[in-house]
Amino acid sequence: MIRWITHLIFRFYRVAGSARYWIPRRFTPTGLGVLAALVIAVAIGANLEQALGFQSVMILICLLAVSISTAPLFRDRFKVERVLPRFGCVNETLHYRIWLTNLSSKPQIGLQLIEDFPDARPDFQEFYDRIRPSRYNRTFQLSAPLPGFRQARTRAFDVPALAPRDRVEVSGELTPLRRGPLHFLSTTVARPDPFGLFRGFRREAARQTILILPRRHPVKHLALPGRTKYQHGGVALASGIGESEEFTSLREYRRGDSLRRIHWRSWARLGRPIVKEFQDEYFVRHALVLDTFCDIALRDVFEDAVSVAASFACTIPDQDALLDLMFVGPKAVCLTSGRSVGHTEQMLEVLAAVTPSREKSFADLTSMVIGHANGLSGCILVLMAWDEPRRELVRTLNSLRVPMHVFLMTRPGEADQVERGPAEDQPDRFTIIEGGHVAEALARL
Repeated sequence: MIRWITHLIFRFYRVAGSARYWIPRRFTPTGLGVLAALVIAVAIGANLEQALGFQSVMILICLLAVSISTAPLFRDRFKVERVLPRFGCVNETLHYRIWLTNLSSKPQIGLQLIEDFPDARPDFQEFYDRIRPSRYNRTFQLSAPLPGFRQARTRAFDVPALAPRDRVEVSGELTPLRRGPLHFLSTTVARPDPFGLFRGFRREAARQTILILPRRHPVKHLALPGRTKYQHGGVALASGIGESEEFTSLREYRRGDSLRRIHWRSWARLGRPIVKEFQDEYFVRHALVLDTFCDIALRDVFEDAVSVAASFACTIPDQDALLDLMFVGPKAVCLTSGRSVGHTEQMLEVLAAVTPSREKSFADLTSMVIGHANGLSGCILVLMAWDEPRRELVRTLNSLRVPMHVFLMTRPGEADQVERGPAEDQPDRFTIIEGGHVAEALARL
């Protein structure tokens, strides 16, 4: 029964979403005003004794009918070329250029360009997962707000007058609303009817993709306690970051020494083989651990967690240290950046595509972190819950003397409900961040 009702609500959601998308695209602002006037006139004209109201309804219907009937007559051909930047960022205005070529033999006046994106509305299963009885009143309600189906906020771009076979540049802009790949399917060339009420459409294929990076916030210098550590098997790594083994002294040759370390001048002077002796280099290495295990109802909180991780990913590599980003998706991921090993840009690209894990367990993340613990100078944990498996990870890192700063993500208003537990479960620093207040929390560090 509940599933049948959910199907009904889902159908209404799809129809309402389609109407909300289609009407503002097809009708001009003037057309929307006429549409609103028609609704009012229908309400007044319902009383047949009101002749003026009935006449107004008929006039407005005829006006809209004529405008809509002219839309199929717009069949001119165009070519669209889009020049996009490499990256965008959530909630930051993105500017780009569009080149529009008129392939017809007629001049074009009053054209507009509208971008087309894939339908990102949730499917039925995701919709069903978000609708469930409340534990308080057992009534039918949304357990969490459904995300908007728009991937980006944009508008119609006005095109200058275009002569036959001419080409013109149009400035485009949009505001990404979601991280990850933003796909452009096509560009719609729109032309209003002679009354300026309804737009005729001509879609021109222009498939492109731009990667939208997570939102980032300023973070002050984060001084984690700890010290530099030797990286096992890290000679090649040290060399790659400009800290290869440092020459310290000379000594006599021992069996097994590499011929590459022979000091030929000393051998020539003393008459016996002499080799160079080096000292291993130590350097600071932090781990940034992102918890990807959460319920679908915490989707917005997870987005804030990704934003926290992205903020530190841009900050720590600038502090002359290595940073290992660790999380579990379809498989365990460990990505290193900082000091010429990888780039922050690559780390942000990975964070742009991360999604909550459904196939693995938190034990997989724990195993990966513990496996790297011996080489860590410090650890930043961005957690989605404060349950026993996560406390066990903190206890284990405490026993290994790895300094930590834990960031616990919660829903708005739930920070006071967190039970931190006994002292042995506590990390060096513990910060609770409520959803929607990431910038304020990071500014207080």
